[in-house]
Amino acid sequence: MFSLVVSSILVILLFAVNYFYSAGIRGASLLSFILVFILVIIVSPRSLYWLWVSLCLLVVIGLLVIEYHLPNSVQVSYVDDKALFVDIAFTYATGIVVSFFSLFYLKEAYNKEKKSSDQKAIELAQLNDEKLKLFSIISHDLQAPLSSLHSYVRLVASERLAADERKQVERGLANALHGTQEMLSNMLVWSQSQLRGLHVELVQNNVSEILMPVIDIQKIYAAQKGIAMETCLDQSLQAMVDRDMLQLIVRNLLNNAIKFTLSGGYIRISVVRSGERCRILVEDNGIGMSKEQQVELFSLRTRSTYGTNNERGIGLGLFLCKEYTVAQNGNIAFESELGKGTTFSLSLPLVN
Repeated sequence: MFSLVVSSILVILLFAVNYFYSAGIRGASLLSFILVFILVIIVSPRSLYWLWVSLCLLVVIGLLVIEYHLPNSVQVSYVDDKALFVDIAFTYATGIVVSFFSLFYLKEAYNKEKKSSDQKAIELAQLNDEKLKLFSIISHDLQAPLSSLHSYVRLVASERLAADERKQVERGLANALHGTQEMLSNMLVWSQSQLRGLHVELVQNNVSEILMPVIDIQKIYAAQKGIAMETCLDQSLQAMVDRDMLQLIVRNLLNNAIKFTLSGGYIRISVVRSGERCRILVEDNGIGMSKEQQVELFSLRTRSTYGTNNERGIGLGLFLCKEYTVAQNGNIAFESELGKGTTFSLSLPLVN
């Protein structure tokens, strides 16, 4: 910034000195000042515009005042009128060319900025629509478990349920409430990140130790559905991760695997070394995903989803998985085949 100001002032002063050796007002000096002003304005930040407008006006007015009161201070260096006309014509032509390219540059910059602004406005509108859709889906999907809970309480109060019927209703209600709890948990995490910004606290942690509490809880839900869950964890791997974020990611991946795996299926979670990175694999032999589902898997294009036991979801969990993985300098990928299962792969940098 300092060098720009100094060089611009020097150029203006040099043209001011040249004014006295180029026939003053009768020559091409004033046209040259216009060119200098245009070029200085283009390369300067907006905060300096007032400086160049003021400086150029003061210099030109000052030169005219000096020439008016001291006409002998201006030297006529033209040998004849032809030289004068050539100088003025050349300066004018140069001014036209410089002005054209300057205005062309400014117009292109304006159009580029406008296009970028319009694109951001479109993306913001789309994101706002997705958020409205998200809240609509959540409000709709909350009605079912709450209605079931209300009906169950009324049935219990009326003592009309037999023991077998009570157990069946309890299992269905437990599944519905579990899905609702997961949905609300994801919604709470996402809304906090939207309001407060994404805060990441990367600390050296043993990956397996972080995941074991999550795995133990998810094993219970898997067993209730008749799904076997296998683990293969390298207990020695240390990574720079955010404990809460990593648990949320794996909890969502395991919850999805349970949701979309039939009774009698299996889920395998592995923590292995892959070069300088730690890989967390969640594999299942569930129903898999179609190509259309895979395209929008990590987006915020939410919609109601239903598991093999009619478990509800909205797809927000996988969006958070992607966002939180990137925040921890990792990457997440998946492979899925309809009817054969899905494998999610989470990769994070190891601590050397």
